Amino acid sequence: MSRSLPERASLEFLSKQSKDFLRAAKSGDAIAVERLCAWGPAGAFKPPTLADCQHALAREYGFASWPKLKAHVEELAAADPSDALAAALKSHDANAVAGVISHHPELRSKLDEPVAGGAFGATPLIVAVQHANRAMVDVLLDAGADINQRSHWWAGGFHVLEDDHGLADFLIERGAVLDAVAAAKLGRLADLERLVAADPKAVYQRAGDGQTPLHVAASLAIAQFLVEHGAEVDARDVDHESTPAQYLVRSHPEIARFLVSRGAKSDILLASALGEIGRVRTMLDADPGAVGTIVSDEFFPRQNPHAGGSIYIWTLGQKKSPHAVAREFGHEDVFRLLMERTPEPLRLALACETGDQTAFAALLKSQPDMVQRLTSAERRKLPDAAQNNNVAAVRLMLEAGWPIDTPGQHGATALHWAGFHGNPEMARVILAHNPSLEVKEKDYGQTSVGWVIHGSLNGWYSQTGDYAGTLELLLDAGAVGPTTLKQVKGSKAVMALLRKRA
Repeated sequence: MSRSLPERASLEFLSKQSKDFLRAAKSGDAIAVERLCAWGPAGAFKPPTLADCQHALAREYGFASWPKLKAHVEELAAADPSDALAAALKSHDANAVAGVISHHPELRSKLDEPVAGGAFGATPLIVAVQHANRAMVDVLLDAGADINQRSHWWAGGFHVLEDDHGLADFLIERGAVLDAVAAAKLGRLADLERLVAADPKAVYQRAGDGQTPLHVAASLAIAQFLVEHGAEVDARDVDHESTPAQYLVRSHPEIARFLVSRGAKSDILLASALGEIGRVRTMLDADPGAVGTIVSDEFFPRQNPHAGGSIYIWTLGQKKSPHAVAREFGHEDVFRLLMERTPEPLRLALACETGDQTAFAALLKSQPDMVQRLTSAERRKLPDAAQNNNVAAVRLMLEAGWPIDTPGQHGATALHWAGFHGNPEMARVILAHNPSLEVKEKDYGQTSVGWVIHGSLNGWYSQTGDYAGTLELLLDAGAVGPTTLKQVKGSKAVMALLRKRA
């Protein structure tokens, strides 16, 4: 027996049904027992439990489990239909999305608007594509969503084919229009050739983040075609104010190298990543101070204060030096040249950053007082290493005597970053050197404890870090926790620890 939910179903209604079902099953009612056998979990029902009856009831209503049915009803009961739709999208359940739209038909006229609480102005359809959920895509299209509606992002909206997640042909069959940026990103050279033949200006098209086709070129052949047809090798996108070579340096170094050969502007980080030792040497001869370049706003300032910062933050890494980049990309000759041209105090910091313990030991042996002569920029290498989650570098710097409470970006210390990353190993290393536990960073006035709590939900490692373990280390060391939990928001494990230690 299958059934349909009442239009105004509530959890109270479902709970009453489940309890009535359980009473009937326990009394031996034949129909109830038959329902359990047909819809309940596999195995015998002796004696039947409330969970068994809830599961069977959910199956009768067309849901795989009681939690899914419960989530669906909660979504339908949301005060704001847009919030209900956002919750349904987050559940990745096409049936839940269809149910919300059915119960709130007024949403049909809003399906091309940004998702409530969503990221980067994504529409419901773009969210479905990001999850590669074909069933959800079809539900939204059937409800009237425009497959060619771009996201509502200030720097340039994204099209569904720019986030295709393997659904390109599926989306094109349903009406998605392929443009030059999407063709370049998807590696569809023949389609790109056709589009440019029809409109030569297509090579200048701007799409998501203000990127051009060259920013997202999926192959060297596509990049060559675009350049041959007039694409600007140094065009900068809107959000990150970065060039195609800077975008492609990690994912497609052969394209970045080609672009530089065709006149694209280089810098010491790009040259180090590409292993171009001659170019690196020329840059250092012209400007010896270039050896101190790092991925930061200081060296790559934003023209627009609303921009997201250099794409190097993502393609190379925040605060990365050319030395670290050269070593990471396997260019040891470039690394050695950079180290030879680096002043000794900075060379010590970079030996730590790159894990060169031999150079580290030799430098300290030759000049034991070197750490006392560090510049403020060199002292900031400690919080920078912690920000990059580089435990080995943090350990070496502290062993050498780096000032432990040195503030870095946002005025955060190394201990703040250990908390933000949920990294108990780093926290132990830092705590062994007696840091100040109540230092507050400058943006929000939070201590390292505050950064652990915030990071447990919003940190870069919120899904993998050990935030409760890190927090326990800080509290055991004497750090002060929140005086009340009323306004505190952290992960379940973090909140459980705070309640335990309150």
